Amino acid sequence: MKTQTLYISDLDGTLLNRNSVVSPHSIEKINDLLQKGMLFTVATARTPATVVPLLQQLNLNIPVILMNGAVLYDIRRRRYIQTYGFIDNSALRYISLLEKRELVPFVYRIANNKLQVFHKTLTNDKQQEFKQQRENTPYKDFILTTDYSKELHDNPPLFLLVIDRFDKLQTAAAEINRTGKCSIFCYRDIINPEYGNLEIYPKGVSKAATAQQIITHLNPWEVVAFGDNLNDLPLFHIADRRYAPENAMDEIKQQATAIIADNDHDGVARFLYKDYQ
Repeated sequence: MKTQTLYISDLDGTLLNRNSVVSPHSIEKINDLLQKGMLFTVATARTPATVVPLLQQLNLNIPVILMNGAVLYDIRRRRYIQTYGFIDNSALRYISLLEKRELVPFVYRIANNKLQVFHKTLTNDKQQEFKQQRENTPYKDFILTTDYSKELHDNPPLFLLVIDRFDKLQTAAAEINRTGKCSIFCYRDIINPEYGNLEIYPKGVSKAATAQQIITHLNPWEVVAFGDNLNDLPLFHIADRRYAPENAMDEIKQQATAIIADNDHDGVARFLYKDYQ
């Protein structure tokens, strides 16, 4: 048994199937390995609002990496261990640039151990769908605002998320890259590639940076990463072995040690069951 191997998996498009759930087969296999001592956690752009219910049947005992590394979260105790958000007013400058391009950001911050998401009037169906799927949970509040600066002046945000047409997001991402020091992830929507997500974090925030804390604490002799999208590349860069499901983007496959079965065929769980035995 590879008791000193740490396995870290992305969720959407990787551990989750096309219905955005962990299949019963994957749950059974991974829990069996966890009981035997496998070191396993997840690194995702998602927040506790969706991660907690998605993973409630997995017996994870290592902190999980959420919001692309902006948060280290104890999923068993439902608490934030560490956050890595903006510490100055630079986020307000990025918000101003986005609004000039008629883009509406979701602005995330934590107050009293709960996630707050500020936004102005939403402008497309993708934004509406995103909100509807995530509101009314005990872990996240969506708050309509008319003035981001009023909400954020005494509590800078963790990060910004924009959901819109991909061409508009690319242009905004390029402009922000030229004018500010931040970490940016801009990628197409899996279901509708004409749309996409633009995520803006403080400089240095990534899945890899927060994963390094877990690695330092556990001191495994090997790190194995699974991912399918561009925001998984930093994690791939610090892993000893890297695996991409068959459905992954070509850029990810090119960086992978090998290709595994796609996310609809329990690729991660099947690989783990063979690799850990």
